[in-house]
Amino acid sequence: MTVLHADRLLPGVAEWADELTAIRRDLHQNPELGFDTERTVGKICEHLRAWGVDEVNAELVKGCVVAVVQGKRPGATIAVRADMDALPMNDGCGKEYASIVPGKSHTCGHDGHTTWLLGAARWIAANRDFPGKVVFVFQAAEEIGKGAQALVDAGLIEKYGIQEIYGGHTEPNLPKGTIGMKVGPLQASSDSVFITLKGKGTHGGRPHLGVDPIPVGAQIINALQTIVSRKVDPVESAVVSMCSFNCGTFKANNVVPHELTMSGTVRTFLPEIRDMVEANIKALVTSIAQANGCEVELVYDRIIGSVINSPEQTEAAIAATRELLGEENVRMIVQFMSSEDFSVYLGKVPGCIIRVGVKDEEHNVSIHNQRFDFNDEVLPVAVSVVANMAMKRLAQLAA
Repeated sequence: MTVLHADRLLPGVAEWADELTAIRRDLHQNPELGFDTERTVGKICEHLRAWGVDEVNAELVKGCVVAVVQGKRPGATIAVRADMDALPMNDGCGKEYASIVPGKSHTCGHDGHTTWLLGAARWIAANRDFPGKVVFVFQAAEEIGKGAQALVDAGLIEKYGIQEIYGGHTEPNLPKGTIGMKVGPLQASSDSVFITLKGKGTHGGRPHLGVDPIPVGAQIINALQTIVSRKVDPVESAVVSMCSFNCGTFKANNVVPHELTMSGTVRTFLPEIRDMVEANIKALVTSIAQANGCEVELVYDRIIGSVINSPEQTEAAIAATRELLGEENVRMIVQFMSSEDFSVYLGKVPGCIIRVGVKDEEHNVSIHNQRFDFNDEVLPVAVSVVANMAMKRLAQLAA
């Protein structure tokens, strides 16, 4: 296997390339969902204990592992996090190590994230001449937006005295071996909207005897689009996408149905924009439904907050990575509308999350696509970048 940036990696990491690949492919072949990650937890604990990590805790939250490596001198405590759960979809990567579990697959790169954090823990445990300690957080249930909150609610930050937190995610839009970084807003919040309209069914030839929810639903969908185009400052960002519209029966073409359901997603960056969009959705949906004689049930569910990388910590990560890989391999990226529950940690302590490029001719499809597969060539690079960020930052904080 080609080892990317072999002359720039942390000492010894290039030699682990085949071992890291084997670990990653084993995880890929055996994906697990949500908090039900018993096998993955077992593998993580097995490797960490074999490599002499000081503390391995699989009891704080079901399906998660928290590990600690203590340096030789007193200092600060920082955490590094990787998500480890898969997606509920079939694997179409076509490789010999494709998922053997029907309806489950690692199509978001979390198998790679887990592997590179294992490698970073191994390297740091073997190179302890640093101040402070590093907490390694292997988090379940990121895809359902519940894992980070569960760990925070269980006292992760306080129990381990975490002062800053760092993370990384696969990025198929960046060339393999490059690292994407951004100060400030990086990923959007994710909210869900569920609307039920209740009218009155009738014969299609006698619409005046009923209350047809279909045109009411159409009015609502059209009106919701004006929130972004007419309520949000054009220099800011927001998305309101209604992604389902269910009503009536296809072959019952002369029946006005009595009920309609629709659902969608809302993405924003700034908290004040998030509040404004929610308030406008509730006002528009309620008023349009009432004006047309429909009863309405609306559920607005805030799932995940926006990822806003802290300036000082992100600048420190940028500087450390440029020093390691060279400026040409560090890219300043723009914000995007997918979400990440890493935001929960950033609501408690400062930190940042980076993007790890995996794109080449073979690896050129989006995450959450059934053909997506993590690029194993990137593993030694990611291990070195993550471990280096942690070491450099602890040295800075101790200075």
